[in-house]
Amino acid sequence: MVVKDCPECHGTGKVKVGEKECPVCEGWGYVPADFKVGEKLKGYRNLDYIGVEDEVDEIPCPECHGKGVVPVYDTCPTCGGTGRVLACDICGKVKGPWEPGMETTWICPDCMRKYKVVYVLDKTCDVEDIEVGNVYKGTIDRVERFGVFVRLNPHVRGLIRRKDLLGGRDYKPGDEILVQVLDVKPDRGEVDFIESALKHYKEVVVRKELPITLIGDLRKDMAGQTVRLRGKVTQIQVTGGPTVFTITDGTGITWAAAFEAPGVRAYPNINVGDIVEIIGKVAFHSGEIQIETSDMARLWGPEAAEVKRRIEEELDRRAQPQDVGFLIESEVLEALKPKIMKAAFMIRRAIYEGRPILLRHHADADGYTSGLALEYAIVPLIEEVSPDSGARWKLFKRRPSRAPFYELEDVLKDIIFMVEDHERFGDPLPLLVIVDNGGTSEDIPAYKRIRAFGVPIVVIDHHDPREWVSEDRAKVDDYVDVHVNPHHIKRGYYELTAGMLATEVARFINPEVEDKIKHLPAIAGTGDRSKAPEFYQYLEIAKKAKGLDEEDLKRIAEVIDHEAYFWKFMDGHGVIDEILLLTGNLQRHRELINAIYPEVKEKQEKALKASLPHVKSVVLPNGIRFNTIDIELFAPKFSYPSPGKLSGLIHDHFKEKYGEDAPILTLAYGPDFAVVRAADGMAAYSFDLNEIIPKLQEALPSAGIEGGGHSYAGSIKFFEGMRKEVLEEFAKQVVRLKKTG
Repeated sequence: MVVKDCPECHGTGKVKVGEKECPVCEGWGYVPADFKVGEKLKGYRNLDYIGVEDEVDEIPCPECHGKGVVPVYDTCPTCGGTGRVLACDICGKVKGPWEPGMETTWICPDCMRKYKVVYVLDKTCDVEDIEVGNVYKGTIDRVERFGVFVRLNPHVRGLIRRKDLLGGRDYKPGDEILVQVLDVKPDRGEVDFIESALKHYKEVVVRKELPITLIGDLRKDMAGQTVRLRGKVTQIQVTGGPTVFTITDGTGITWAAAFEAPGVRAYPNINVGDIVEIIGKVAFHSGEIQIETSDMARLWGPEAAEVKRRIEEELDRRAQPQDVGFLIESEVLEALKPKIMKAAFMIRRAIYEGRPILLRHHADADGYTSGLALEYAIVPLIEEVSPDSGARWKLFKRRPSRAPFYELEDVLKDIIFMVEDHERFGDPLPLLVIVDNGGTSEDIPAYKRIRAFGVPIVVIDHHDPREWVSEDRAKVDDYVDVHVNPHHIKRGYYELTAGMLATEVARFINPEVEDKIKHLPAIAGTGDRSKAPEFYQYLEIAKKAKGLDEEDLKRIAEVIDHEAYFWKFMDGHGVIDEILLLTGNLQRHRELINAIYPEVKEKQEKALKASLPHVKSVVLPNGIRFNTIDIELFAPKFSYPSPGKLSGLIHDHFKEKYGEDAPILTLAYGPDFAVVRAADGMAAYSFDLNEIIPKLQEALPSAGIEGGGHSYAGSIKFFEGMRKEVLEEFAKQVVRLKKTG
């Protein structure tokens, strides 16, 4: 094939036909020294650019470079302005202009008379590119008693019947052979040959000049067509049959199936992340489009860089979230919008590039509502983008965490699973999204490990980060890509919960999911006992959207906490959807709540009744009612309610008895831990658990003290042998608190 740049215009499509007066200097060749280049000509910035000094009175015209005239161009007559021509494959004589879709092989009449021609089919060619009567070079594929099968390229094959063989040689698979085409049946993909005795010939390669097809433009009515794609390999899977490459070009994702031998890796030089060019036929697998690959090559250098640049630009364009605003009015949310937009962008980007998403959330009501809001936004987009019918299970995983931080047990599991998936199935490393968790300094050790594998991290949390490196930047922010947290805007504002934040992020990811999830923030706020002005706005939305009042929301939150205790590390799929009223099946939701909630209340009341006699409740000299209980000795073990939940029930009992605004502090301790709950009345004493813990650490450096949480609710860990000292020091810190207002 000789399709080449036009020798007349050198591929520009235009030729010089004359000159005209320069419009900038009007033929003079010079312009005044104060001439403002940027006003008339793009590309020039200052006089230094054109090599003159500022002191001169006149300078050479930057358009004509002192000549006073500029060239005049016209369409090239040889290529018709296309810049490319079709030339003889043998002598190079130009036939005329060439455009995509025209023939790519031509032999001039002189060469046809002078030479005998044998054609060699490139991998881009199909059965329809073969002409009856032409002679082709092929390779013997198989020898049977009735004839010899000959392959002209990876997907064009025909038969020479025994009677049409010349004989006089051994026919062995892999040997080259010349064949002449007798008949072509394109509809059946069959070709009949006879062996050719041609000698002293010229070989001409037949190729197709295929335009690049965008993956997003592939359609089912293109079945059987040969296409040329360029994209990035995001996954490679070796099956019992072909090797399946997952390809994205930014406009979409598709499969490219390449067969070497059953279970044998095709194109072993191609790896995940490579930029490739693929030529193959449009076909189907499981009802979805895939490409039956005839050729795949890795692109290098500037060509690969240009393809990668286009892919990145297209992915960035598609991933950019639409600014849908917020469900409610909130100054904090408005201030957080840039971070919310970035979080939505990163999640959408992962979806469109085929990167798996691992979602971690705390195993309580706020955490589950956060996780489900994001799941319902993410999964429909994954199913829309990916050709795999099982993509939602392969590209999205939601895992609850029992600890209020990303503990090492969880991160090590995640690393092992993601590396196994990468090595076994060719999966890219995931995007990690952590909600209602992950926003404190306690999470840094886990992040150090997972970031070593190049995993991007999105955090949506409302816990106090505790350690700050500047006014608006926490220490943990140095280890994550984006951290959406109200504490960045308003310190101590934990009542704008993760479920509220995650629901708003979910709407930016996928606006169509709004009607399904807009009641979730009210459940999240109820579970975390929010009294923020945002919560009451979300409460009104839940009433209007789902008819849920405060009692309904409380019942739902309690049921989630109860069921999550027994799910442990399972995600509750199927059941949690019904509890959160996400499926639209109101009857099943009510049946579940009505069946579980009485059981929950019975367990709570039974545990509370048994534990209250063992609570020591004293009023300190500063007026604080201080409640303590050894929760390990005087609470049920290995059953609901958990020590943390029972601590909250005990605390609520005293709040109901003495009033919501009374200064009440409850400490439930075990061998090596303590759970802290504070009433709103403690605000008068400026109580903040996250400020007390550093004081404990300073006073008892040998106690191994860690912990934190919200200002009024959290936990402390310490060495079992130092329990007495830690509890005494905590009591001292409480006694030192003074009423400020």
